[in-house]
Amino acid sequence: MKKLFFLLTISLSAAVASAQNYESIKTLLALQKYDQAKTDFDKAISNAKFAGKAEAYILKATIYSALATSDANKNTPTGEQLTNDAATAFYKYREMEPDMNQVTDPIYQNGPINIYSSYYSLGYNDYTDKKWAAGFAKLKKAVEFSDMLIAKKVLTISLDTNVLILAGITAENSGNKDEAAKIYIRLADNKVAGDG
Repeated sequence: MKKLFFLLTISLSAAVASAQNYESIKTLLALQKYDQAKTDFDKAISNAKFAGKAEAYILKATIYSALATSDANKNTPTGEQLTNDAATAFYKYREMEPDMNQVTDPIYQNGPINIYSSYYSLGYNDYTDKKWAAGFAKLKKAVEFSDMLIAKKVLTISLDTNVLILAGITAENSGNKDEAAKIYIRLADNKVAGDG
Protein backbone atom coordinates (compact mmCIF):
# COMPACT_ATOMS: atom_id res chain seq x y z
CA MET A 1 0.00 0.00 0.00
CA LYS A 2 2.82 2.38 0.83
CA LYS A 3 4.46 1.67 -2.54
CA LEU A 4 1.23 2.43 -4.38
CA PHE A 5 0.80 5.68 -2.48
CA PHE A 6 4.44 6.59 -3.18
CA LEU A 7 4.02 5.90 -6.93
CA LEU A 8 0.81 7.94 -7.07
CA THR A 9 2.50 10.83 -5.29
CA ILE A 10 5.43 10.79 -7.72
CA SER A 11 3.10 10.58 -10.76
CA LEU A 12 0.99 13.47 -9.47
CA SER A 13 4.10 15.53 -8.75
CA ALA A 14 5.41 14.94 -12.28
CA ALA A 15 2.08 16.00 -13.79
CA VAL A 16 1.95 19.16 -11.67
CA ALA A 17 5.58 19.99 -12.51
CA SER A 18 4.83 19.57 -16.22
CA ALA A 19 1.83 21.93 -16.00
CA GLN A 20 3.89 24.43 -14.02
CA ASN A 21 6.56 24.35 -16.74
CA TYR A 22 4.01 25.41 -19.36
CA GLU A 23 2.72 28.22 -17.17
CA SER A 24 6.15 29.47 -16.08
CA ILE A 25 7.39 29.55 -19.68
CA LYS A 26 4.16 31.18 -20.79
CA THR A 27 4.69 33.84 -18.10
CA LEU A 28 8.15 34.52 -19.54
CA LEU A 29 6.50 35.07 -22.92
CA ALA A 30 4.05 37.53 -21.40
CA LEU A 31 7.01 39.38 -19.90
CA GLN A 32 8.76 39.29 -23.32
CA LYS A 33 11.72 37.36 -21.90
CA TYR A 34 12.08 35.30 -25.05
CA ASP A 35 15.69 34.14 -24.57
CA GLN A 36 14.90 32.83 -21.08
CA ALA A 37 11.69 31.24 -22.35
CA LYS A 38 13.68 29.44 -25.08
CA THR A 39 16.28 28.24 -22.55
CA ASP A 40 13.59 26.91 -20.21
CA PHE A 41 11.63 25.37 -23.08
CA ASP A 42 14.69 23.64 -24.56
CA LYS A 43 15.32 22.04 -21.15
CA ALA A 44 11.69 21.04 -20.60
CA ILE A 45 11.12 19.50 -24.04
CA SER A 46 13.44 16.60 -23.17
CA ASN A 47 10.78 15.45 -20.65
CA ALA A 48 8.49 12.96 -22.43
CA LYS A 49 5.38 14.11 -20.52
CA PHE A 50 6.06 17.73 -21.43
CA ALA A 51 6.74 16.89 -25.09
CA GLY A 52 3.71 14.61 -25.31
CA LYS A 53 1.18 17.43 -25.25
CA ALA A 54 0.11 19.71 -28.09
CA GLU A 55 0.70 22.74 -25.88
CA ALA A 56 4.45 22.10 -25.99
CA TYR A 57 4.49 22.74 -29.73
CA ILE A 58 2.38 25.89 -29.79
CA LEU A 59 4.60 27.09 -26.96
CA LYS A 60 7.70 26.41 -29.08
CA ALA A 61 6.11 28.09 -32.10
CA THR A 62 5.36 31.17 -30.02
CA ILE A 63 8.86 31.39 -28.50
CA TYR A 64 10.78 30.78 -31.71
CA SER A 65 8.59 33.11 -33.78
CA ALA A 66 9.00 35.89 -31.21
CA LEU A 67 12.77 35.48 -31.44
CA ALA A 68 12.56 35.41 -35.27
CA THR A 69 10.79 38.78 -35.37
CA SER A 70 13.03 40.43 -32.77
CA ASP A 71 15.20 43.35 -33.90
CA ALA A 72 18.31 41.19 -33.61
CA ASN A 73 16.99 38.44 -35.91
CA LYS A 74 14.38 39.97 -38.20
CA ASN A 75 15.16 39.45 -41.90
CA THR A 76 18.38 37.56 -41.16
CA PRO A 77 19.31 33.93 -41.88
CA THR A 78 18.97 33.24 -38.14
CA GLY A 79 15.52 34.80 -38.15
CA GLU A 80 14.51 32.73 -41.16
CA GLN A 81 15.69 29.53 -39.45
CA LEU A 82 13.81 30.44 -36.28
CA THR A 83 10.69 31.07 -38.40
CA ASN A 84 11.03 27.70 -40.11
CA ASP A 85 11.50 25.99 -36.72
CA ALA A 86 8.44 27.84 -35.38
CA ALA A 87 6.35 26.80 -38.39
CA THR A 88 7.44 23.16 -38.00
CA ALA A 89 6.45 23.28 -34.34
CA PHE A 90 3.12 24.84 -35.25
CA TYR A 91 2.39 22.11 -37.81
CA LYS A 92 3.13 19.51 -35.10
CA TYR A 93 0.75 21.36 -32.75
CA ARG A 94 -1.95 21.37 -35.45
CA GLU A 95 -1.43 17.65 -36.05
CA MET A 96 -1.84 16.92 -32.33
CA GLU A 97 -4.75 19.34 -31.80
CA PRO A 98 -6.65 19.66 -35.13
CA ASP A 99 -9.24 22.07 -33.70
CA MET A 100 -6.38 24.44 -32.75
CA ASN A 101 -8.32 25.87 -29.80
CA GLN A 102 -5.19 27.29 -28.18
CA VAL A 103 -4.59 29.61 -31.17
CA THR A 104 -7.05 32.09 -29.66
CA ASP A 105 -5.17 32.23 -26.35
CA PRO A 106 -3.83 35.81 -26.02
CA ILE A 107 -0.24 34.58 -25.56
CA TYR A 108 -0.27 31.71 -28.04
CA GLN A 109 -1.98 33.64 -30.84
CA ASN A 110 1.24 35.63 -31.17
CA GLY A 111 2.97 32.50 -32.47
CA PRO A 112 1.08 32.13 -35.76
CA ILE A 113 0.84 35.92 -36.10
CA ASN A 114 4.64 36.22 -35.85
CA ILE A 115 5.16 33.30 -38.25
CA TYR A 116 2.83 34.97 -40.75
CA SER A 117 4.55 38.33 -40.29
CA SER A 118 8.01 36.85 -40.67
CA TYR A 119 7.17 34.89 -43.84
CA TYR A 120 5.45 37.97 -45.28
CA SER A 121 8.48 40.17 -44.56
CA LEU A 122 11.01 37.61 -45.84
CA GLY A 123 8.88 36.96 -48.93
CA TYR A 124 8.49 40.68 -49.60
CA ASN A 125 12.28 41.10 -49.43
CA ASP A 126 12.67 38.32 -51.99
CA TYR A 127 9.97 39.97 -54.13
CA THR A 128 11.84 43.29 -54.14
CA ASP A 129 15.08 41.46 -54.98
CA LYS A 130 13.27 39.58 -57.78
CA LYS A 131 14.01 36.21 -56.15
CA TRP A 132 10.71 34.89 -57.40
CA ALA A 133 10.87 31.22 -56.38
CA ALA A 134 12.20 31.93 -52.88
CA GLY A 135 9.67 34.72 -52.45
CA PHE A 136 6.78 32.53 -53.56
CA ALA A 137 7.75 29.74 -51.15
CA LYS A 138 7.64 32.18 -48.22
CA LEU A 139 4.57 34.10 -49.34
CA LYS A 140 2.67 30.84 -49.89
CA LYS A 141 3.29 30.03 -46.21
CA ALA A 142 2.25 33.58 -45.26
CA VAL A 143 -1.04 33.01 -47.13
CA GLU A 144 -1.54 29.70 -45.30
CA PHE A 145 -1.06 31.33 -41.89
CA SER A 146 -3.15 34.36 -42.84
CA ASP A 147 -6.05 32.12 -43.92
CA MET A 148 -5.84 30.14 -40.70
CA LEU A 149 -5.76 33.29 -38.55
CA ILE A 150 -8.78 34.67 -40.41
CA ALA A 151 -10.65 31.36 -40.00
CA LYS A 152 -9.92 31.34 -36.25
CA LYS A 153 -11.03 35.01 -36.09
CA VAL A 154 -7.67 36.12 -34.71
CA LEU A 155 -7.45 38.50 -37.70
CA THR A 156 -10.65 40.43 -38.29
CA ILE A 157 -10.32 40.85 -42.04
CA SER A 158 -12.08 38.65 -44.58
CA LEU A 159 -9.19 38.44 -47.06
CA ASP A 160 -5.50 39.35 -46.90
CA THR A 161 -5.26 40.92 -50.34
CA ASN A 162 -1.68 42.21 -50.01
CA VAL A 163 -0.14 38.81 -49.30
CA LEU A 164 -2.29 37.18 -52.00
CA ILE A 165 -1.23 39.71 -54.63
CA LEU A 166 2.46 39.27 -53.78
CA ALA A 167 2.06 35.48 -53.73
CA GLY A 168 0.37 35.61 -57.13
CA ILE A 169 3.08 37.78 -58.67
CA THR A 170 5.94 35.68 -57.28
CA ALA A 171 4.16 32.47 -58.31
CA GLU A 172 3.69 33.76 -61.86
CA ASN A 173 7.26 35.08 -62.18
CA SER A 174 8.74 31.86 -60.79
CA GLY A 175 6.94 29.75 -63.39
CA ASN A 176 4.23 28.41 -61.06
CA LYS A 177 1.45 29.39 -63.48
CA ASP A 178 -1.15 27.02 -61.99
CA GLU A 179 -0.54 28.36 -58.47
CA ALA A 180 -0.66 31.93 -59.78
CA ALA A 181 -3.96 31.23 -61.55
CA LYS A 182 -5.52 29.82 -58.35
CA ILE A 183 -4.47 32.92 -56.42
CA TYR A 184 -5.69 35.34 -59.12
CA ILE A 185 -9.03 33.49 -59.36
CA ARG A 186 -9.39 33.77 -55.60
CA LEU A 187 -8.73 37.51 -55.78
CA ALA A 188 -11.18 37.92 -58.70
CA ASP A 189 -13.84 35.90 -56.85
CA ASN A 190 -13.49 38.37 -53.99
CA LYS A 191 -13.82 41.35 -56.37
CA VAL A 192 -10.22 42.50 -55.93
CA ALA A 193 -9.34 44.46 -59.07
CA GLY A 194 -5.92 45.29 -60.42
CA ASP A 195 -3.46 44.78 -63.25
CA GLY A 196 -3.35 41.23 -64.58
